[in-house]
Amino acid sequence: MVQIDYRDEGPSDGPVVVLLHGYPDIPATWDAVIGMLPPGLRIIRPSLRGVGSSKTLDQRARSGQVAALASDVLELLHALDVRDVVLVGHDWGARAAHAAAALEPELFRGLVTLSTAYGDGRGLTAEQSLADASVAWYRYWLCTDRGAAAFRADPAALTRWAWRHWSPSVELTDSDLEAILTATDTEEFADDVVHYYRHGAGAADGAPVYAETQARLDAWPRIRVPATFLIGTADGCETLAPARANGHLFDGERTLIELDGVGHFIQREQPRAVVDAVVSHLGAPHAD
Repeated sequence: MVQIDYRDEGPSDGPVVVLLHGYPDIPATWDAVIGMLPPGLRIIRPSLRGVGSSKTLDQRARSGQVAALASDVLELLHALDVRDVVLVGHDWGARAAHAAAALEPELFRGLVTLSTAYGDGRGLTAEQSLADASVAWYRYWLCTDRGAAAFRADPAALTRWAWRHWSPSVELTDSDLEAILTATDTEEFADDVVHYYRHGAGAADGAPVYAETQARLDAWPRIRVPATFLIGTADGCETLAPARANGHLFDGERTLIELDGVGHFIQREQPRAVVDAVVSHLGAPHAD
């Protein structure tokens, strides 16, 4: 139902690391991380649906919901017949990684996620919830007809804004920014983004083909895979409170790392921190 483009690099029999980019980004976001990882790894970098040549082939599967993103990841891993994976995700990729690990924990030896925390924010105080919503204004803007229309007319405007404000210390080169804008200039991208945020806010239904999977995820199943979560204290679109409050959703070992002064795109700002987290999970396979 979905065609996922991916890069598959390194020895076919090496320990597998899967790197999932977020919004608005592309697989090249992991270049600095890959350059620091130890040799001998098999590194798989998919493009999320709607990015580059990844696209939905069956209209019944047109969706940006998390169940769709997680299903894409799991279907790719099954097609490649890989297990004992260290799964790494940033932003949307973090949401997909959390969901994939919750759905099929037996596939993974470790989980490393960046910036976007697992859970629905229950347990936050009213002040924390308002602070979280204040930096996430764009999510609710896209839930309005006016916001969605403006985004569909010029998705690059929000992409440029996000890179300037979410990680102010990151200065993309013109070629890096052009690569992101080109990869997200697709027929599906804008619709997938709007649906992702509207579905997450409860303002849009999911695709029926993902109903069973989404129902499982809506219960926020506990994650049994050993996990590390990294978040920057200067993140322009995420706050610290949700990550500090969600420890009860992890059954296995879970490490929270707060990076002082770091923004949203941690893999570009502090790739060494990401590498260290990945390496920490390249030990014994996860026992189901």
